[in-house]
Amino acid sequence: MKPTPRWWWTTVVSLVVSALAAVPSAASHADEGVRSVVAAGLSARVIMQFASTAERDAAFSRLLNRGAAVRTADTEAGPGLVVFGSAATLSSEFPHARQVSLDAGVSVSAIRQPARATWRRPRAAASIGVDASRRRIAVAIIDSGIRPHADLPLSRIRAFKDFVAGSTVPVDNCGHGTHVAGIVAGNGRSSNGLYAGIAPGVDIVALRVLGDDCAGNTSDVIDALEWIGRHHETYRIKVVNVSLGHAVLESIFTDPLVQAVERLSRKGVAVVTAAGNKGLNPATDLPGYGGIGVPCNAPSSICVGSLDTLGSAELSDDRVSDASSRGPTRFDLLAKPDLVAPGVNIVSLAAPGSRLFTELEHLHVLDANGSPRYLMLSGTSMAAPAVAAAAALLLQENDLSANTLKLALQFTARLVPLTDVLTQGAGALNIAGALILADAINPHARPGMTWIRHRITAANVDANQQFIPWSQRIIYGNRFMRPRYAQVHLFRWDDEVVWAYDAIAENIVWGNSANDNIVWGNNDNIVWGNFAAEATVWVTGESGEVHSADHNIVWENGAVRGVWAANVVWGFWDDNIVWGNVTRDNMDNIVWGNQADNIVWGNDDNIVWGNDDRR
Repeated sequence: MKPTPRWWWTTVVSLVVSALAAVPSAASHADEGVRSVVAAGLSARVIMQFASTAERDAAFSRLLNRGAAVRTADTEAGPGLVVFGSAATLSSEFPHARQVSLDAGVSVSAIRQPARATWRRPRAAASIGVDASRRRIAVAIIDSGIRPHADLPLSRIRAFKDFVAGSTVPVDNCGHGTHVAGIVAGNGRSSNGLYAGIAPGVDIVALRVLGDDCAGNTSDVIDALEWIGRHHETYRIKVVNVSLGHAVLESIFTDPLVQAVERLSRKGVAVVTAAGNKGLNPATDLPGYGGIGVPCNAPSSICVGSLDTLGSAELSDDRVSDASSRGPTRFDLLAKPDLVAPGVNIVSLAAPGSRLFTELEHLHVLDANGSPRYLMLSGTSMAAPAVAAAAALLLQENDLSANTLKLALQFTARLVPLTDVLTQGAGALNIAGALILADAINPHARPGMTWIRHRITAANVDANQQFIPWSQRIIYGNRFMRPRYAQVHLFRWDDEVVWAYDAIAENIVWGNSANDNIVWGNNDNIVWGNFAAEATVWVTGESGEVHSADHNIVWENGAVRGVWAANVVWGFWDDNIVWGNVTRDNMDNIVWGNQADNIVWGNDDNIVWGNDDRR
């Protein structure tokens, strides 16, 4: 059935931008992207949110009369419009809208990288004995669509919805979505199992939001998330993968894509997102922090960075990819990513004739018969579906809530040596360990009661008999939990518990602080939180000291006081952060601020980071 036409077009009238000056509140409800394009006198496509249907309908009529192209975009959060119009036309409606956000272009989180020999970790379903077909669940892939493949036939594509062109049959002219789906659920038939996906027993629901050029619009991604919210029970969708995004333009409290993720998470559906590939300055190849995009900055999303295994089965040489985006998030200063997973030179399904297949001929990989049926890609786009597949395996083992699922993946992660928390999050994906913890959890335990069925050891061995101690980290928004509090006697991590940010009251106090502050970790502590008083003093570790003044937090864990080693300066006074493993040579520092809105990708590993189009 063809979709209902969504656009009512009229001629876009060219109006002078001087009208903007007559609207003093023009910028008060608009995000940074909208303010920039309107100030430049440019036409733009925006998402307008309204307090009531009546206000939306009135704005709809006015915008049409002024020559804009408009469609309704109502969500569970309230009525809205997607509008394309001139700067003056848009600004005239700012006072009537609750919030105006740029309908930012979204793009895939894959990068082109020279191929080198690599192979994947042993598949969890095969190496640990998971019956991948025991509970038939589906993973939704919000991407460029899907092309049926011998490794992922049409019979396993449970549903397909095209938000770009309205196709009723599966299509993928970009090729990205097919590759992502193969990482999750390919059965490896064409390669004798060599390139099988991680969870070959799950089905796929493919939602197309990216066009033939591998790009799309935020509003279509929101529509896809809303569609899942309405149909997740019908298709037994338990996990969603979103390997795309755009730069952060506003706070999580108002960002419509972030809020769509939060709404779906509250329904018990785990949303896995790609961190992005903004970890390096393209001009200097120096690393930078703060490149996490939308919707990976959504507090409840499982934000995934990219791990480079260097083509080795050994764990000791693993490192986080230089290109993988690092936290904290812009505006809200949240700790992301949540964890990392293999994302370099990943072989998965190809869509012959698609854009990526045509342009990346040198990255074709042959099947068992010598035909190019696979493609090698890199990026956080490839890392996120590895975590989505692992989540599906955990849910096949146990009926976990979305929150418990995230906890299990973080708590059992493997720490990457010499890597900070804003680069690796809780650590590298450890599927075997996560399955052990998931199997031990009693999802029906009452809140406040012990929820682990039997004693577990916070470590496991992988298929190569390598010992993997668990990180025991739990990271959520600007909340951290000490490992001992994350053990088995805290409370039930249920979807009834609100994990997300609350503008009025911060939900969930982790730890023992009456001031809602948390000190977490051993060697790379970070202190974040709200202060009931302007100054708070914490004593941590053997020689560490935490103190606060003027809304700034300073923490040091040096062997000798006064020696700056592993320090954090994090504050909201000037919206600045200084963070890093600081030595006497002042290396490895981050200075983050929203006042200057500049990025200086300097030398000596020093960074001043704000807003820059180069991201």
